[in-house]
Amino acid sequence: MAAKLVLGILTGEHNARSPYVRSLIKTAKELGVTAFGFTPRAMQDPDARYVDGFDGAKARSLSVQPFPTVVYNRIATRKDEVSAPVKVVKEILRSRNIPYFNQRFFNKREVDQALRRDPETAVLLPETLTEWDVGQMAEMLERHGMLFVKPISGSFGEGICQLTREGGRYRLDVRGPLGVVTRYFAHWRECVDACRAQMGAWPCIIQEGIRLGRYEDRKTDFRVHVHRGRDEQWQVAGIGAKVASDQAITTHVHSGGRVEDGEVVLGSWYGREVEQVRKRLETAAVAVCERLAIELDENLGELGLDMGISTDGRMVLFEANAKPGRAIFAHKALQGAGKVSRHQVFAHAEALQTAVQTTTRRRLGVWQE
Repeated sequence: MAAKLVLGILTGEHNARSPYVRSLIKTAKELGVTAFGFTPRAMQDPDARYVDGFDGAKARSLSVQPFPTVVYNRIATRKDEVSAPVKVVKEILRSRNIPYFNQRFFNKREVDQALRRDPETAVLLPETLTEWDVGQMAEMLERHGMLFVKPISGSFGEGICQLTREGGRYRLDVRGPLGVVTRYFAHWRECVDACRAQMGAWPCIIQEGIRLGRYEDRKTDFRVHVHRGRDEQWQVAGIGAKVASDQAITTHVHSGGRVEDGEVVLGSWYGREVEQVRKRLETAAVAVCERLAIELDENLGELGLDMGISTDGRMVLFEANAKPGRAIFAHKALQGAGKVSRHQVFAHAEALQTAVQTTTRRRLGVWQE
């Protein structure tokens, strides 16, 4: 008889009681399984039988929880991900053969390189330089008229530079904590040098600028939230459109963008052909997830993909988020999709647990067909 799922949700110290963790615990109770949030400090003893976790029963209290059979990694920052306590947690999970999914953050360079190895996903990528090369950047700007320079480990669009040729001048837009700062230069080299100074020592990638479709005269792209379910097949849970604010260089909600129902936006663009276009978008998203699961994280269970459709109909992948936010599911039209997404988290966890149990039985010689 299969053991009952006990899902531990690994979070940072400030996120164990977040609305998302609480919603997962509520969903677990509806499904008749156990789930709780816990922080790295609660799992530092390799011989422990129990974990102090938050199960939603009381807002501020911890309770003794059974050791998880599967762990969902929701550590929220790259800094915390590489901290000593998190490394100890991961080593304990490996030593006890406990699967955990969404194991780490990805960076933009490794995602680009992984997807270029497959022709089906390579066509979705903007032209990209993974190393700083002023000569090639100049050629790219000549071809495309616009470039983006992105920190490979950036989040929320911060630190992104946009370089644009405007007549005889060059424009540099930089997305920082306080908004977008714009500067103009007479010479290309001055513009590039200013961008390089802005990046400092941070590794970056350089991508062609894509002329995105517009909704209500604002550039718009899409967050496609994808899950791996009980059958280990990838499925799209929901598509939210991200509509940029007036002066923003990206569509991130953190830079003033807003979320709209993706179906409504696609419908306004494509009318009767909307279903066909949506299926193309979903097919492309699933192909990306399958490739990244093969290349970067075999237990990967969830991705938030930032995808765009250019004014000439080209589908493009901008980013793959291994720890995706849930902002799109706050939209009224996508709340049902948010529920589907939560259910898929548990479906994937059960699939991982079953796979481990099956492997263990075979190794011990107790497997029966």
